[in-house]
Amino acid sequence: MAFPLRSLSSGIRRRIGAAGAAALTAVRRSRRFVIGLVALLGLLALMAAPPIRSLDATNQRVEYLRATKQQLTTSITELEQRRARLQDPDEVELLARTKFGLVRPGETAYVVVTPEDQLDADAEPPDGAGHRPWYRWLVDAVIEMLPT
Repeated sequence: MAFPLRSLSSGIRRRIGAAGAAALTAVRRSRRFVIGLVALLGLLALMAAPPIRSLDATNQRVEYLRATKQQLTTSITELEQRRARLQDPDEVELLARTKFGLVRPGETAYVVVTPEDQLDADAEPPDGAGHRPWYRWLVDAVIEMLPT
């Protein structure tokens, strides 16, 4: 009876050995597959990093341009309103009188000097050093009219 038991145990051993070897081979293959899959995903992540950074930079540029467009649209609206106001002759006359000190022919212009203005006038250097030429006054007036 020892013989059949031995052959039974060697047969089981063979079956278990073959099954174990097959299981071990399957585990080794699955490990290789998992390692290969991880390596592939890592490679894909490395390859995708520069385009993702470029996309992010492009999105930031788009947001900046949208904000600039909004500011320019607001500026255009303000300029169109100002142009519409300047179509009115009364508005032009008011601007000429207040900003440039112009008067109609036959009118007499008066300048009221307040104490603060007197102090400012006294602070100017003597000998006409603080006098501005007419062209400088004109350039300053035009710059003052420009929108900010």
